[in-house]
Amino acid sequence: MGQPYAGKLVASGGRAPYTWSFTGTLAAGLSLSADGDLSGTPTAAGSTLFTATVRDADGRTASARVIVMVQPPLTLFTVGHWNLEWFGAPNQGPARSTSDGGVLDDLQVAGAKDVIGGAGAHLWGLVEMVDTADFNTLKAGLPGNYSGFLANNTSYVLSGASLYSAGEQKPGVLYDSTLTYRSAQVILTAQAADFGGRPPLRVDFTTRIHGEDAPLVVIVVHLKAFEDMTSYGQRQRSATALKQYLDQWLPEARVLVIGDWNDDLDHSISTENGVALPTPYANFLDDPTHYTFLTQVLTLSNTRTTTEYNDVIDHTLVTDEVAVDAVPGGVQVLRPDATIPDYAQTVSDHYPVLTRYDLSGIPGPRVRLTAPLGGTFVAGTSLTFTWRSVGVDTVRIEATYDGGDTWSVVAPSVRADVGTFTWTVPDMESDLVRLRVVDTANASRFDMSPGRIWFTRTEPRVFINELLANEPALPGGTAHEFVELYNMGTAPVDLSGWSLWDATASRHVFAPGTVLPPGRPVVVFGGAAGFTPGTPDTVASSSGTLSLNNTSDTVQLKGTDGGVVDTISYFSTVDAVSINRSPDLAPDAGFVLHTTLTPGLQSSPGRRADGGAF
Repeated sequence: MGQPYAGKLVASGGRAPYTWSFTGTLAAGLSLSADGDLSGTPTAAGSTLFTATVRDADGRTASARVIVMVQPPLTLFTVGHWNLEWFGAPNQGPARSTSDGGVLDDLQVAGAKDVIGGAGAHLWGLVEMVDTADFNTLKAGLPGNYSGFLANNTSYVLSGASLYSAGEQKPGVLYDSTLTYRSAQVILTAQAADFGGRPPLRVDFTTRIHGEDAPLVVIVVHLKAFEDMTSYGQRQRSATALKQYLDQWLPEARVLVIGDWNDDLDHSISTENGVALPTPYANFLDDPTHYTFLTQVLTLSNTRTTTEYNDVIDHTLVTDEVAVDAVPGGVQVLRPDATIPDYAQTVSDHYPVLTRYDLSGIPGPRVRLTAPLGGTFVAGTSLTFTWRSVGVDTVRIEATYDGGDTWSVVAPSVRADVGTFTWTVPDMESDLVRLRVVDTANASRFDMSPGRIWFTRTEPRVFINELLANEPALPGGTAHEFVELYNMGTAPVDLSGWSLWDATASRHVFAPGTVLPPGRPVVVFGGAAGFTPGTPDTVASSSGTLSLNNTSDTVQLKGTDGGVVDTISYFSTVDAVSINRSPDLAPDAGFVLHTTLTPGLQSSPGRRADGGAF
């Protein structure tokens, strides 16, 4: 609401020129031109439905119903955390960082400045910070008005210098003018040994939350590293001490615990007799009413947070007072290695992690739907609603199948603190489904699914149609490797969180909001250098590589639950020639060299095997 919008309706088939019209209601402030341009500045929040009709030069027409959802203005609050490996240390850390001393041309300082300066986060929790001069140079070089300090700065942390020496790894914070500093202290000092000698830094702020100045507590942690049993036990004891502290001293506070936890949430990085041990953070996971790891979505989608390992070890834990304001789909791992040459050798062995929060609106009870946010669901299958709430006793679950004209009650009353409800998808075909969770005490307090939801009787099917493993000898090398997926179903498929693997590891995770329409492809290249920027239906691998071997390998497409959706193994390749289903777009067919299907055409990423458009 209140922000300029410009979009274009598109038709295919028929004969140009096309002429557009509509029936129904456009959102206030928007207009639809005869050329199909939907534009304007929306003046009111809400959902509207109209039918768009396109007429071609021969008088043929096609129509589709369109939902426009106008969101109220958001006050997004973004939090980042980052392990900057031995930041500023003269003889440790990234091998090619140019050192200590706080000079502007230091590669680690320059890389950190570019990443933090471009991320737009209001607050950063940083660990492995060593050199104060380098930290001050970083802070001074950032755009905007950032303040910050390290844990040994006695101007902020009275006992900091006695707990952290100048040459030690230290936690620290950076924050902009949206936050007002109140106090800082190093906590859990009695458990410092279990934290690997790095007790957490607690910083108390106030910031604008739902229309009023409110306290916000940030705790920056760096738990014990390594896979050995001693280190595993230290992480367990640290987690116990941390939860006891939060339960006792901050039971109703807005708290973010951010940093390098050095272990994952599905299971530990530590093993015993070759079997992964339970996560050391089960005590938090077993108390979902009070604590939420927002970064658990990264674990579930196999989105790594380090340059070397597939595990997620950098986490954001929040109390329930913060969880309700977390933006669904707002967790992001930044990949500076896509733009910073030799990132792991110059900047860090960890990637930054961002989380986002909606702090707009007024004080009081709130409810937020966290799933489903969009996607396609098959009749007769289970659909699980999840939500977060504060100050709400019971909620009502509702659904609309016509874009909002009428709403049906799915569940009249569910305890809000349960946070979940499972429903069987009704037997129908509709691409105008919306779902919402409503405070039963006040119908004006509700939250609705933001993305398109499709109910269908037909199981969607996405499969691997073409892949190139033996890249041509061009600049960019392995960036030219690609995997082409195709949706042969009649409904769109939400690929958010789906992943592409080679035989050993996840190489690409589809970003939130990635929807593959029926009858369309999506192509994942090994890197951005493999294709022309702006190429439709094309993305670069989120890991920076597909790592496909020339001799033999296995490519797997996995869903959000880790189940294999499609897989192919190959045992030989030809330079610069892809392999393709034969016949093309046949999900159960075998693969042949592309030149066998279309002589003279070595590959056809994003197009049919004969080079024609989909």
